[in-house]
Amino acid sequence: AAAEHGIALLVAMARNVGSADASMKSGKWERSKFVGTSLSGKTLAVMGFGKVGSELARRAKGLALNVIAHDPYASEERAAAIGVKLVSFEDALATADFFSLHMPLTQNTKDMFSTEAFSQMKPSARIINVARGGVINEDALVKALDEGKIAQAALDVYSKEPPEPSSPLISHPKILCTPHLGASTREAQEGVAVEVSDAVI
Repeated sequence: AAAEHGIALLVAMARNVGSADASMKSGKWERSKFVGTSLSGKTLAVMGFGKVGSELARRAKGLALNVIAHDPYASEERAAAIGVKLVSFEDALATADFFSLHMPLTQNTKDMFSTEAFSQMKPSARIINVARGGVINEDALVKALDEGKIAQAALDVYSKEPPEPSSPLISHPKILCTPHLGASTREAQEGVAVEVSDAVI
């Protein structure tokens, strides 16, 4: 479910779906305002190549994206089996057009995406986070977007949940937000319920 939501955010962000929908619901017709960017032929960096990251990579390959990944614990053989190349963090920052984050929040990953990291990315780069809020320094993200260091972001997780209604993350025109929906499908919830029941029995 989280991998599917990552793909949903990727496509919605690239094609400005959220903003275009809000515009139409306010009675406007602004086709020229919401020109998006194509996915085909672009490079996606999957940051964290565990279960969710690898599943998202499989789906992204179907969208004709070139997929690379960074994960110090993943094997090159496992990545190569689905056509993914493992790269260093620095190479990922310099190369990718899109970033999808799937790492746990640890001392090593906290604020992994900081002002320094954003400064190494392409100005056209777009970042999606369905992992943990703390892996992105949110103040640095807002600053990077305001200064044109990167182009867009899509967030499903936040350092504080729910974020304050006044948070610049919520109001920022270059950030697409959802309220931690990664596992929020009927099927995923039923699966969790079955696992809990089996554990109790």
